[in-house]
Amino acid sequence: MTTFTASIATVGKGLLPWRPRGRLQAHAAIATASFVCYIVGRLAGGGVGTAFSLIGVGACGWAWLVTRALFDPAARDALWARIVGLVVALSGAMSVLAPVESLVGRVAENVYALSGSAALLLTFVEPFHRYTPDLPAAEKRFRFAFVTVYAALVAVSVLGLRAVGDARQDDLVKSGCAVLGLAAVTVAVWFRARHPLPARTATTPRRAPTEDDARLAERLRRLLAEEAIDSRPELKIGDVAARLGEPEHRVSQCISAALGFPNFNRWINHHRIARSKAMLADPGERRSILEIAFTCGFASLGPFNRAFRDEVGATPRDYRAAARAAAS
Repeated sequence: MTTFTASIATVGKGLLPWRPRGRLQAHAAIATASFVCYIVGRLAGGGVGTAFSLIGVGACGWAWLVTRALFDPAARDALWARIVGLVVALSGAMSVLAPVESLVGRVAENVYALSGSAALLLTFVEPFHRYTPDLPAAEKRFRFAFVTVYAALVAVSVLGLRAVGDARQDDLVKSGCAVLGLAAVTVAVWFRARHPLPARTATTPRRAPTEDDARLAERLRRLLAEEAIDSRPELKIGDVAARLGEPEHRVSQCISAALGFPNFNRWINHHRIARSKAMLADPGERRSILEIAFTCGFASLGPFNRAFRDEVGATPRDYRAAARAAAS
């Protein structure tokens, strides 16, 4: 019996040479099957088209779960996300099976329309998940391209065909958009496999700084002291990396490991706030809080107030009043 079982397992591995290696690959495989079924269901007629449509109607939900996996490094989906995807697939299948004029059919159609629309909108949101200005340039371009392509496909398949009265033309265009969407998913998964998101969480210990980190940290401190780069409102991590002749990821790692800040923005804002505190506490300083914010490198008052409150625990106005009261 053991030999027979081992033989069956060997044959199974030969027949199924690929297995999903993680959450992204698993969702991508299911989304691919759903897209293919959607296309066949749109183009085929009769019972064959209906059978494929039962699986294809869940394509927007699976595409959203793929998008979540692209931009969220968690090992598994949140429970609510799985529920939404399941509601899209089940209500879509029920809307295909149930008669349109029946109560079940109307309810299923409404639930499918609401849940499917929610999945479409949430897909727009996912590329902004964990977005920070210090992301690598390639990651920023990838997210911008993803949103642009997705918006174009949705505009054509959902909004652009409202005036088209030909059902066959509608099927052809939507099938074409599905083909392009499938190609876009393939390219996105390929990119993510070569540019993985960092899997670090808040409980993951920060790596110990190396000698290279220490040397680079000293260069960063000199850059702040000698050139006051933090006073530039438009400053990005790419600008600092280019100024030092270092890759962006090396500068980001150094800021985290050697300087002790979670990201580039927190590091820069820390020095901007330190400068603003000295100005606010100076009894001879007559500039307004807005002018001080501009001088210290903030582009507007709102980000300055938020950063100051996060760093100091008080608003700039309250800090100024308390500091000057104590001095007098």
